[in-house]
Amino acid sequence: MSSGGVPSAAATSSSQCCGQHGSRGHSARRAPPLAIHEQEVGVADTLQLEPLTEEAFVANLQQRFKRDLIYTSAGDVLVSVNPYKKLALYSLDVVEAYRTKALLSHLPPHIFALADKAHWNLRERNEEQCVVVSGESGSGKTEAARIVLQYVTVAGSGPTGAQQDPSLAPIKQVRDRLLQAGPLLEAFGNAKTHKNDNSSRFGKYLDVEFDFKGDPVGGTFTSYLLEKSRVTRQLAGERNFHIFYQLLTGADIQLLKSLKLHRNIDNYAFLRPSRPLSMETIDDKRDFQVTKKALETLGFSAEDVVQIFKVVASVLKLGNIGFTPTSNIDGTEGCTVTNDYELFEVCGLLGTNPMELTSALTQRTILAGPVLDSPSTNPAPPPPPPCGSLRGVKSGGCSSSVAGTPPSFVPSSSMSSTGSRDVYEVCEMLQHSTLARLTLADERGSSSTAGELVVADLSASEATASRDILCRALYSRLFAWLVKQVNDATRVRKYGKRKVLGIMDIYGFEVFDQNNFEQFIINFCNEKLQQAVAECTLRLRQDEMLREGIEWTPVDFFNNTPVCELIEKNNHGILAVLDEESQRGGPGGDESFLARLCHTCGSSAYFETRNCAPHSAPTDLPCNTSVPPNCFRLRHYAGTVTYNVAGFVEKNNDTLPLDLSLAMFRCEHPLLKNLFPEGNPKRTTLKRAASAGTQFKISVGALMGNLQSKTPHFIRCIKPNELKQPRIFENALVQHQVRYLCLVQTIKVRKTSFAHSESYESFLHRYKMLSPHTWPCWRGSAVEGASYLLRDLPLSSPHFAFGRTKIFIRSERTVSELEEFRRQRLEDLAASVQKMWRGYRCRQRYLLMRQSQIVIASAWRSWREWQIGKTRLFKGKKNLFCLYRVAREEYRELKRRKQIEWAVQVIQTHYLQWRRRQYLQRLCVSLPSDSPVCREWPMAAKRLADANLMLRRMHHKWRCHKYRLKFDQTARNRMREKVTASIIFKDRKASYPRSVSHPFLGDYVRLRQNVQWKKICVETNDQYVVFADIINKITRSSGKFVPILFVLSTSSMLILDQRTLQIKYRVPATEIYRLSLSPYLDDVAIFHIKASCELPNLAHEAGCSDCSRAGGSSPLQGAEHATGCLFQSDLGKKKGDFVFHTGHVIEIVTKLFLVVQNAVGKPPEVNINTEFEANFGSQSVMFSFKCAGLPEVQPGQIKIMRKGSRMEVLV
Repeated sequence: MSSGGVPSAAATSSSQCCGQHGSRGHSARRAPPLAIHEQEVGVADTLQLEPLTEEAFVANLQQRFKRDLIYTSAGDVLVSVNPYKKLALYSLDVVEAYRTKALLSHLPPHIFALADKAHWNLRERNEEQCVVVSGESGSGKTEAARIVLQYVTVAGSGPTGAQQDPSLAPIKQVRDRLLQAGPLLEAFGNAKTHKNDNSSRFGKYLDVEFDFKGDPVGGTFTSYLLEKSRVTRQLAGERNFHIFYQLLTGADIQLLKSLKLHRNIDNYAFLRPSRPLSMETIDDKRDFQVTKKALETLGFSAEDVVQIFKVVASVLKLGNIGFTPTSNIDGTEGCTVTNDYELFEVCGLLGTNPMELTSALTQRTILAGPVLDSPSTNPAPPPPPPCGSLRGVKSGGCSSSVAGTPPSFVPSSSMSSTGSRDVYEVCEMLQHSTLARLTLADERGSSSTAGELVVADLSASEATASRDILCRALYSRLFAWLVKQVNDATRVRKYGKRKVLGIMDIYGFEVFDQNNFEQFIINFCNEKLQQAVAECTLRLRQDEMLREGIEWTPVDFFNNTPVCELIEKNNHGILAVLDEESQRGGPGGDESFLARLCHTCGSSAYFETRNCAPHSAPTDLPCNTSVPPNCFRLRHYAGTVTYNVAGFVEKNNDTLPLDLSLAMFRCEHPLLKNLFPEGNPKRTTLKRAASAGTQFKISVGALMGNLQSKTPHFIRCIKPNELKQPRIFENALVQHQVRYLCLVQTIKVRKTSFAHSESYESFLHRYKMLSPHTWPCWRGSAVEGASYLLRDLPLSSPHFAFGRTKIFIRSERTVSELEEFRRQRLEDLAASVQKMWRGYRCRQRYLLMRQSQIVIASAWRSWREWQIGKTRLFKGKKNLFCLYRVAREEYRELKRRKQIEWAVQVIQTHYLQWRRRQYLQRLCVSLPSDSPVCREWPMAAKRLADANLMLRRMHHKWRCHKYRLKFDQTARNRMREKVTASIIFKDRKASYPRSVSHPFLGDYVRLRQNVQWKKICVETNDQYVVFADIINKITRSSGKFVPILFVLSTSSMLILDQRTLQIKYRVPATEIYRLSLSPYLDDVAIFHIKASCELPNLAHEAGCSDCSRAGGSSPLQGAEHATGCLFQSDLGKKKGDFVFHTGHVIEIVTKLFLVVQNAVGKPPEVNINTEFEANFGSQSVMFSFKCAGLPEVQPGQIKIMRKGSRMEVLV
């Protein structure tokens, strides 16, 4: 960012580049477009910096600074390090890249990216934005604000759009005026200081208004407290405002002669302290041409420009006027003008009488006389006269001075404490011409004595001070007038509501060897700005996370609110004490102000004076020798600053004597009547203006309120060194700035929080077109709608968080993806609308052409037949024309009948459409509930019966689909099982209807929580339990019931001892090929195992005769033939199929069906019959189910009998 000078033409012309950094003495290196991709070093986004410490952050800045990468992202804040030279980062190619690709591309951090984000949010989200540029003096804030302005003014229609399209000429004019306003205000408001060669000596805030397309249509500048004391006094090594040097260096000879100026700076007292200063960064001659071009672009006429320069020249000439002390007859001191020729030249420039200007500079008119107070009030002794000599007395507007004799003066004993008043306190009385209206009387009706207007001579020092006051007033009011004219030139011409993007370029924080009232005001403004930035980036974000119920660990940061309250608190703040002391008046105001500060603010930890240290009691004050005399010290957020109170009260009063106002108003110069309206004698009212501190406090408060009403974007500017030289990086200086700007804390808050938060209603309204569930209209709650919307997007859940009233998005990348999805969807919707509209237009055109063709064809045929009939009639065929007439009449009748038939069809069609519309409208308001079990449905006419049936099916299918969408994964699995059970058993198994209303719980014995099972399942790889319950195993020999623990996992079926959890059998799911059941209410199921599967028998069944010992084979040999079994022990014989009895037979069979299907890839066979065969090892047994209602079988029970190779089950 620029280290000095006002911007050059190249820097401010958007047709060449969007902006330039650094000094103007260096040439910018040309680089290919977006070459910065190849030069990326360090960590561009410090959210990824590890470890996140101040030292690591500063080291990363230094690493990037050495490679001319001056921009670094710190969460939501852009950090910009001043390079003090030009960089090739701002060409039109780079502008176009960030304008078209900044949202989704991985472009490095850049001020264009931040400006594009602000402009995009304003255009797309219709939200007012604000770019806040902050940092120390000399850190490059002015250049950064200029670049932002240049980018946002070209981002709407493109960098070259206004030049190519003639219709965009008004936009180009507005853009040029906004861009040229910067150099003009910088010429009149910037100066060289120790910190910065182009330091802003005024605060500037710009509101740029945009239309719906994102093109600028106008703007409004607001200035804050110009440092007008610089006009008459500068510190050693500093310069006056740029315009003085530009005018003397760049103006041609004719203009200088008309202004009565010379090029030699030594000829002007206000410029002599800066005479030897020459800087490579400033070219006054070139910058003067830029200033003149800016004046022309903003609509100033040639005459206006000359009048402006006349005021500037008058300030320089007034500074050369000196005063020689004289002694009056009464012994008082007076003065005369030393160099009359300078005075005459000033009067020639301003168009005034030299005698009037001399009188205004060397004399003062005051009101002297008694003012009656309450009778009980004793008048205090009068203060000493403020002026040197009282040359004449005016009573009731009549002069009574006598040449050569002392003027008659009211005795001091008759004067009250207000005997000598500032002229502003009696200006209302000066408007009246009669003696009665000049009489001061008590409001209670007591007797009065006339006040007297006294003309007093000023001493040489007082006249010099009066001259300086006039110079400062002339220049500051000219600057305010220029701001007003600039606003008139850039103001929006059309009324209407538009969105605004604010750009704030305020003074930087300043610490000099001698800090006065101006530094105090500037640092107070920075203090308020730091409070606003910390409030937005640190406190409000953390409060929002806690308020929304998001898990959050607080991040501590320095809170400068006590410092702001110490300065601006009503009745007890520094500004309040200063106002009270300014109103009190009298000599010794600065010392009294310091004493009152010590008494009022001495207990604050952030305030310190020589006579009171922090936290010391005002009654027992130790002497603090570290603070110089007549000074106080404040602990600001950026460090401790010592202020000298000399001139505080005078600068805070900021009043201009009425004599000077009257003299300026009487000048013939066209601008001065606008600059000094209080000098008009016809003014009926004139109130005392608020003090400079109060005005600035109100302005800063309004500015902070304006910032809080917009979405802020922050640029933190860093000064790398105090020498203002490129490629020098002072670690200690940068680390100090990083610390007081709370950059590390900002990154920590951003790193652990979310980049974007938005209410559910707003989020759903903006992105509802991305989901078929929420488009085009969502009727449910906003939270539910947002959940459905995110479920349909290809975005992972860790990128989002749901608060109580807002949705939080983790990264800006995710927001960009959402916006890209929305853009593509809007393009598709726009294409659909265009397609329908074009189709409609084409069809309407076709119908019109078809109707026209019918009319033309009909007319042509009629004409042709007429021609044929007429020709034949002349040939002797007399009846042919008559036949033609008859045929034509018949044709017309036939056409009429067809039209009637067509009308009947149209009426019938519209009637049927009306009936259908009425039916649909009634159906819309009488739809049944969304429950899938509801069977209600409105009736319809017979003609609409088919449509009614179709709509009923579609509605039922839709509400079933909507009902299914509410399921989570567990509910979906259960629904799948229920549907599978319906497919298998509906109308086939008598016990199925009883199972429909009962959910499939699966784990009825809570086996998943059993500690012993957790150890066993790891060994057998059966961690995922599908079903577990105590059921009955039916023995093969006698048909008895043996309770066992049946476990079904996703890979196998296990039979365990219900007490010890010892595994008896483990059958892999791949070995089960058939499931057999009866159609009765018997709850018996047979699981058929492949014959090749040898099962491990780990515990002999009690009372089971067919559990014999294994043959002579060893355990290891048997284990080799046990497919899928994990146990190596004595193997039994081939057991064959299993027979179970359980009340959950529907659930077991369904789950086993799904497990086998998942394991094998195809479903097992389900055999539901009254007779089927089972394999019991070496023997096949025929199962037979009978439902006879025998007396020996109790209702709801079964009886099993084994008869050889047949087993009967009685139900």
